[in-house]
Amino acid sequence: MKFDFKSVKLKAYLRQILLASAIIAASLTLDLISKELVVKASADWPMRELEVIEGFFSIHYVTNTGAAFSIGAGWEGFYAFIIPITFVFLAFVLFLLYFYTDKRHPLFIIGISLIFSGALGNLIDRIALGYVRDFLDFVFFGWDFAVFNIADACLVAGVIITIIWAFVIYFPSASKEKAAKEEAEAE
Repeated sequence: MKFDFKSVKLKAYLRQILLASAIIAASLTLDLISKELVVKASADWPMRELEVIEGFFSIHYVTNTGAAFSIGAGWEGFYAFIIPITFVFLAFVLFLLYFYTDKRHPLFIIGISLIFSGALGNLIDRIALGYVRDFLDFVFFGWDFAVFNIADACLVAGVIITIIWAFVIYFPSASKEKAAKEEAEAE
């Protein structure tokens, strides 16, 4: 198979793959390095917690053997269940990036890449350590939010960005395309 490297479509595809790769590499690196730094630094903190902004933000190292909000923690078969599901999910996200990249807006690429890197960051912890390392602890109006990590933040940000893309860009343009097609068929 011969590639035409001057093709506008191929150049756009390669730019999108480069964008996805850069986002995945940067966010995954930030996640893994931040976890290592917190693990090492927190060994010297009382209760492995350092209050950064009093009453609002702490770096509080905890381990999570479950999923989000510790769902499944303590269940013996949890990892036998969650690890294969995570692999299937990651394969699906790669499928979306590979087969739909040439048709997608940069918001889609950014959102899906953040979702992928977040899932991969926590999967690496689960496989290597048997738990996920969390450390970001916020208190909002007296409510202590669940402790989370950079991978979790990437997952949430990626989902929000992908939803914005879907409702602001994808669905409206799909509706316009459908209306234009129906109008052309009516003529």
